Amino acid sequence: MVAILFVAPLCGAPQNATVDELYQQARAAHARGDLSTAIEKYKAMLKLSPDLAAAYNNLGLLYFQTRDYTTASQSFEAGLKLDPSMSPSLVPLGISYFELGDYGRARPVLERAVRAMPDDEQAQLFLGLTLAKTGDSESAATALQALLKKNPKHLEALYHLGKIYMALAQETLQRLETEGPDSYLTHFIAGEAQEQMEHYDAAVAQYKLALERQPPGFAGLHYKVGNMYWLQGKWAEAKTEFDLELKTNPNNCMALWKTGNVMLQTKEDPAKASEFVDRALEICPNVPQAILDQARLAAEMGRDERALELYKRVAQLSPEESSVHYQLARLYRKLGKVEESNAELKIVRELKAKEDNARH
Repeated sequence: MVAILFVAPLCGAPQNATVDELYQQARAAHARGDLSTAIEKYKAMLKLSPDLAAAYNNLGLLYFQTRDYTTASQSFEAGLKLDPSMSPSLVPLGISYFELGDYGRARPVLERAVRAMPDDEQAQLFLGLTLAKTGDSESAATALQALLKKNPKHLEALYHLGKIYMALAQETLQRLETEGPDSYLTHFIAGEAQEQMEHYDAAVAQYKLALERQPPGFAGLHYKVGNMYWLQGKWAEAKTEFDLELKTNPNNCMALWKTGNVMLQTKEDPAKASEFVDRALEICPNVPQAILDQARLAAEMGRDERALELYKRVAQLSPEESSVHYQLARLYRKLGKVEESNAELKIVRELKAKEDNARH
């Protein structure tokens, strides 16, 4: 909503008792919510003194409040014609044009308002919306980003900026599909779309089409295919794809970790699996799931103190993960540290209770 700022219309004008009385009556009517009477009082004032620019501003604001944007814009225009320096009228005038769908007239008015009042958030917001409506999405995004730089918590700006980004993304993807309907990137994006919807088999199909068309040296697609298999528990297929990915990109920490994870799931040599997880953590040291697997492998190899150290690190990175605290409780119990075990079990119960409350 636009802030309603009524201006005393007699400032700098010759004294006129009748006009002053009408102004007081208009203010009183507005204060009690009687907008119709307030409008009539301002109209009567302007018949007596048609050169009162501020009265046109106030009348325009009353029409604006009643959503009569056509008459509101006419009032603001009349006031600004008498006093072009009356910048506060620019904002509701620009918004009135916007609400009437007259974006061509709204844009220059709102641009002028932003220049005159750079801290006015409504001017900045509606300038961004107007630019978006005229098809200038990039300028619209710039305007809304400027507003968010001043007020990062402006929810409307965040919402509309998100919509603009989505529209830009959709437009860009449509251009990609038009220019290269069978390109590896088109299939790559189609695969990601299927992945987001958890249609893993369809995602695999698209990623494989992308693999057939990818240029030499392009990395990442074998990991994408392997991850789809990994999410479905198809361990052998997943490991094959991760191996292929690591031949192209031996520093893909996620492929390294998930290779070790597959070996852990399939009960392979824990020392060999640990080599992959260790390499993954050398590259990406703060992946909680990889550290958790590192701890599980250490425990399998009888390195309890090392496992304890790693479980503690995971608990620091992901304190709300109840399964980590449960593993700590078990390990403490195994090491004869009953008090510490009970403390971890208490955390597990508290986290489970929090999860149950969140579901209800």
